[in-house]
Amino acid sequence: MTETPSRSNGFRWPRTGLPFRLLLVGVVLALVIVSGLIFLLYEETRGPGEILRQFARAVDAGDCSGSYDLLDQSVHRRLSEESWCELLPEVDEGIDADFRLEQAVLQGDRAVVHISGTGSQTWTLRRFGERSWRVEGSPDLDLRAPGS
Repeated sequence: MTETPSRSNGFRWPRTGLPFRLLLVGVVLALVIVSGLIFLLYEETRGPGEILRQFARAVDAGDCSGSYDLLDQSVHRRLSEESWCELLPEVDEGIDADFRLEQAVLQGDRAVVHISGTGSQTWTLRRFGERSWRVEGSPDLDLRAPGS
């Protein structure tokens, strides 16, 4: 059997083999798993203010399909994507991605979001699934098909 080399004062270096490496791998693995779970929960859970800001960014960028995807099904039933694209410049005047969130009031499956720094001050969102929201509209904007 091989002895651990000792110093001249008789001190022996402890053997750190498999247990220390196993502990190190376990800690790193635990950190990666916890970080991944936090990231997934953050990505999936979005409040009404976050969704409204994402919607405003898409509208500001002129992203017709991206902003249309963030609209509630009730708006989709009234308005086709082509009609939405025609309304996009008017909607862009009513919301800016740099708005300041003043208040979000939850009322069951709806959220009334009050913002400032933009044209339309109040927006209504409807719950979408368990952890997200979709934009229903603003009383200041008429989200009906052009010409109707």
